[in-house]
Amino acid sequence: MKRGEGVCVRRYLQVLALVGVLALVAAACGGDDEGGATGTTATGATGAQEFTPGGTFKAAMLSDVTAGFDPQKEYYSVAWAFYRCCLARTLMSYDPNDPDSTHLVPDLAAAEPEVSADGLTWVFTIKDGITFGPPYEDVEITAQDFIRAFEREGNPEVAAGYYFYYLDTESQGGIVGFSDYYNGDADSIEGLVAVDDKTLEVHLNRPAGDLGYRMAMPATAPIPEGASENHVDDYGRFLVSSGPYMFEGSEQITDDTPAPGYQPGKSITLVRNPSWDPATDPIRKAYVDQIDVTIGGTAEDNQNKVDAGELDVEYDGIPPAEAIRRYSTDPELQDQIFVNSSDGVRFLWMNLAVPPFDDLAVRRAINYAIDRDGLRRLRGGETVGDIATHMIIPSLEGDALGDYDPFPSPNHAGDLEAAKAEMANSKYDTDGDGICDAPECENVLFVTDEASPYAEQAALVQDNLEPLGITLDVKAFERSTMYNKYFNPKEHVPFGGGAGWFKDYADAYTFVYPLFYGPNILDAGNTNYPMLGADPDQLRKYGYTQEFGVTEVPSIDEQAEECFAAVDPAERTPCFAEVDRILSEEIAAYVPFLFDNDVTIVSTRTQNYVYSGFDSLMALDQVALANGGA
Repeated sequence: MKRGEGVCVRRYLQVLALVGVLALVAAACGGDDEGGATGTTATGATGAQEFTPGGTFKAAMLSDVTAGFDPQKEYYSVAWAFYRCCLARTLMSYDPNDPDSTHLVPDLAAAEPEVSADGLTWVFTIKDGITFGPPYEDVEITAQDFIRAFEREGNPEVAAGYYFYYLDTESQGGIVGFSDYYNGDADSIEGLVAVDDKTLEVHLNRPAGDLGYRMAMPATAPIPEGASENHVDDYGRFLVSSGPYMFEGSEQITDDTPAPGYQPGKSITLVRNPSWDPATDPIRKAYVDQIDVTIGGTAEDNQNKVDAGELDVEYDGIPPAEAIRRYSTDPELQDQIFVNSSDGVRFLWMNLAVPPFDDLAVRRAINYAIDRDGLRRLRGGETVGDIATHMIIPSLEGDALGDYDPFPSPNHAGDLEAAKAEMANSKYDTDGDGICDAPECENVLFVTDEASPYAEQAALVQDNLEPLGITLDVKAFERSTMYNKYFNPKEHVPFGGGAGWFKDYADAYTFVYPLFYGPNILDAGNTNYPMLGADPDQLRKYGYTQEFGVTEVPSIDEQAEECFAAVDPAERTPCFAEVDRILSEEIAAYVPFLFDNDVTIVSTRTQNYVYSGFDSLMALDQVALANGGA
């Protein structure tokens, strides 16, 4: 789940114009592969430029990460950005300076993996001489450390966020024995073999051309022996770094003492990892000495601090709409604002197992009624992205759906008459007048984010739905609290307004399996919020049948499995596009409204802004400060 625009054009990047004057110029973009903390020459839009290492980069976040920085549990774009840039190197990774942001490069691997002719065996050779950060600075990273990470990902007690990517099932290629290990039927993962300290062999049950992408996900980062065994629930605070930075005070970690550099809900302090050797890491420049992050506050307060030079960036939210307009239109400020396509979608969602959303006519009526352009304006207008009319981002479907819009309205502002015509078909509209007259439509719980602009968006949704007879009880929570309610199917959240989804890697599988596939409904960390495809046993398990009398919900599982099994992109891509059409038109449990852009405003002292297509955020490992922060 991830979420960025400068003149550094990447494969999926869109440089947008705002009232004809949004001419954004980055200080520099890209760089060579030499150096790191000793300084490099970066070549970008403004030519060669030296960056002086040093200083403390000051950031703010509106909310904490969602799972306490536990790399197996975190399924959140911001946490993933910190892992890639700073804390958790993987066998394969992404170079933010690469013009193709989806291109994998070796990281802890010494070279590209060797893949057998049948696609079932992948062999990774690990670089020599790389050690963990304190307090394991004398421990060299070996093949067994990666296996340890996979075993933690496959431990049900950990409640890992995306273990499903590694399951060996009939519908996907996965690591042999991973399912048995997860189900408690094996003591080890058969398909992971440490041939020797520097050779990891991975065996698959069927070919999976995207395994390299899966090996770049943070959960696969190595874990030293003894670091996580007694931390099933809280390893994030005891995280041992393999990247250029570590939590401040990591050298103080004991089995009972976490690193003080991460204070949940309050602050994150990253300092240089003394074990990191830039000669082994051509990806990360790591110019700054320290990264300080405060957690909390409001987008408005944080933006005021960026304006005043007290902060360098607000990292996990969108700037206030006023600030976007000001920085976009003022020639003196335009070199401080960056807009990048984040390869994500923002949406409202409805729980298929909670009335009145068990009725397709109600869901279709809501899709017609919502003012999508109004929701976009409240985020900042055209700069923040294109109007979304379906759920899977176009780049992952080869833009196969084109201008597809199953719920059209003038200027995407909503069509009340069409909405009422749909509502008239609902069992909850007993007199067929297009207005719900059942108690299920009164005071429907709507759970959203407390940060701006979600409260304003909730008010707009209320106004859009009242003419249909649907009234909302809006409850706004701090972001991690909101997501934890979404993640728990026993919470029975009926209607959500604060969600977004961003590609895990460049394949539509990363949308369909986590969001829409019934077998992926989880007890904890569930991302199938609408309970799409839940079977009768699941509906009883989570209490929907008992409380609401719902015994079945729609499913796209059969169509999705056909796509999972397709290897040829000529078959796979249109297959996923058809799933998207079915989701949008025939199920309509989502109201997508924005194909998201990441909009970032930085301080005047910030240099070398680079957007990471994998993180969908500013790359903190590339940023530098004027005069080294002096």
